[in-house]
Amino acid sequence: MANQGVRDGTYGISGIPPLPDVEYKTKKIPYAPCMPVRLRLSTLAAADTPILQKQWTLFVLALEKFKSLPVDQKLSYFQVAGIHGYPATAWDGADPPGKVPPVPDDDASYCTHNVVTFPTWHRPYLLLYEKRLWTHMKEIIKCSSITKPKAREWNEAADTWRLPYWDWAQRQTYNNLFSLPEVFTKETVRIYPEPGMIETGDARHYPNPLWGFENPEKGPDGKPLKMGEMPPDKKHWNIPDDEELPWSQCSGVSRYGITKTGDTYTGLEGVNNFEAANESINKYSDPSLNPYPEDDPNHDTWVAPGSLADAVNRMFSKDYNRTWATFASTKWWNDSERKISTGYMSLEYIHNNVHILAGGYSLETGLGHMSDVPVAAFDPLFWLHHCNVDRLLAMWQVLNWDEWWTAPDSSLANTTDNPTPDDPLQPFHNKDNGDPKRDFWTSTEARDWTKLVYQYDDLVPKRGAIKADGTLNEEQYKKDLLAHIEAIYPSTKKYVRGIRILPDFPDFFGGNDNSWDDYIINVIYDRYALNGRSYTIQFWLRGDTGDSSSDGNLVGQVYSFAGLAPVSAESGSCANCGSQRDNKVLSRAQVPLTVPIAVLALGGSHMGIRSAEQQAVRAYLKQNLHWKFVQLGGAVKSASDFPDTKISVWRGTGMSRDLEGERPLPAEFSSYKPLHEITHDKPCGLRLDDANLGVGTPTHFRRF
Repeated sequence: MANQGVRDGTYGISGIPPLPDVEYKTKKIPYAPCMPVRLRLSTLAAADTPILQKQWTLFVLALEKFKSLPVDQKLSYFQVAGIHGYPATAWDGADPPGKVPPVPDDDASYCTHNVVTFPTWHRPYLLLYEKRLWTHMKEIIKCSSITKPKAREWNEAADTWRLPYWDWAQRQTYNNLFSLPEVFTKETVRIYPEPGMIETGDARHYPNPLWGFENPEKGPDGKPLKMGEMPPDKKHWNIPDDEELPWSQCSGVSRYGITKTGDTYTGLEGVNNFEAANESINKYSDPSLNPYPEDDPNHDTWVAPGSLADAVNRMFSKDYNRTWATFASTKWWNDSERKISTGYMSLEYIHNNVHILAGGYSLETGLGHMSDVPVAAFDPLFWLHHCNVDRLLAMWQVLNWDEWWTAPDSSLANTTDNPTPDDPLQPFHNKDNGDPKRDFWTSTEARDWTKLVYQYDDLVPKRGAIKADGTLNEEQYKKDLLAHIEAIYPSTKKYVRGIRILPDFPDFFGGNDNSWDDYIINVIYDRYALNGRSYTIQFWLRGDTGDSSSDGNLVGQVYSFAGLAPVSAESGSCANCGSQRDNKVLSRAQVPLTVPIAVLALGGSHMGIRSAEQQAVRAYLKQNLHWKFVQLGGAVKSASDFPDTKISVWRGTGMSRDLEGERPLPAEFSSYKPLHEITHDKPCGLRLDDANLGVGTPTHFRRF
């Protein structure tokens, strides 16, 4: 077989070597002063200081070099991306991803989804990617003709660089919209190399490696080969198709770029339709109603709470997710249905939605690689998306450090596929030239991100949170972080306060000055209902007419983000998926409804409701709330294909506990009750006589 990498033994994944001035002063919450930080991509790309200019230049050049490596090199971009799914081959001496006795080695995936290791598995994966980029940076500096003093400056820039993140829950500064970062909309970028650092190209208009990814293997004509037609000596790395999704025929990565007319696909060479991606992300995230009149000075500074921002804010609300398991994963916990009303808003669920918003779901309007598990990691956007997921993980850990590997208290909890924190995170080895079957990273090793030699810009403590001895005042640090979350992720609370200033709607939300009626949709679903093929549950008020006039009626979605058929003894694919399917391990998700209801009602779109008080909303939702199931590719499926799905609507109370003179903090939520009449007669809806949540069934939900 062709060369597998730069060494014969295992590749030990580690962080970028720490600088000598980094100190570790952790008591409980990780704290390491002077630790280099992972920045928001827009900050790095702005390159408005000499050090950022060097780091941005090195990032661009290193990613370009990384992507060009042959597919048969173990440490190539292609193989590192392939760990997440296709081409489903063994990596770095680990067992093949589908090798779960007696299952044969066949198409498979190492990545973990709908499992409590979802966020920790991706942490060493990102570390691998970050370290390989840093290694290429160092090689670029070493091989350049710059002077020794200049080389020292560039090496310092490389050693303090860390992987940037795309914060999809904040508006982008270049367009004030929820969208892709600006650099993903440009085919060329400005870089700042020293003379002799690049052989060809214009530094003012340098090819942008974030624009996409093409197969590094080329044909006789110099064009990229299809990813399912590698050279004869590299067939081992062929990428297969996924039902009607033509991944084998693609030579490049697309975002909203692949379409199909009849039997003919277009966009297989790789199309970055960033306009469609931006429109979709912003449409999903941005309610258009501004509560302030145009002549009010607050009108132009109003920042509406987007759906993603509201979801993130809720995820950090006190007791919204009480355990590691409910925060980390979409996995549903059997009889916890009677005990958890808010804990359906997980990090993995929000992450799933971003994948399809960034990639596209329809072969009619445009499909992309980010939307399908086995090929998502080939898109450079994947890594910046997951860096943000890891950032949110670190923020939640700061606020909930003692909630490590905790799970709902449920006597009937399905413990199938419940790994321990010391189980191996395959195929990531923690030692060079170690035992390829044993020396793996674990979640315990990945728990403290500062030991992996990085910090996030949001988590650098303010001066008031540092004690005289240089250690953290941990309580103040957590208060500062919660205030920061409330500031950057506007929530339902902000919308309620904005609406209440309108003279005609002071009582729109019910409750009192500090509370409001809050509405959510909770969903229990089966990721494997379509034999593992991905699908979306779309929620509509008044339905979808099929044209742009009803686009605003889409109030939320749940994306299964599967894409690999569950493994069986007859045919291999995803071993984790097969085990979960066979044991009926279901998933859970949540769609907040309060802001969409207010936007549609107050905006005049739906005149059937003029108040968010309980009786008006219940009658309105009973008549107008509908949902449909859409398979990745665009085919609408019958609800009868989803017998284990349960959709319920809940009303609870949102409450602001802000104190006068104190910085605002995320709201708290409690006292939810199911509204059976809204879903009783609808396919997959919660019924009045449901065994777990029917009328009169005792529940044990949180109360204020």
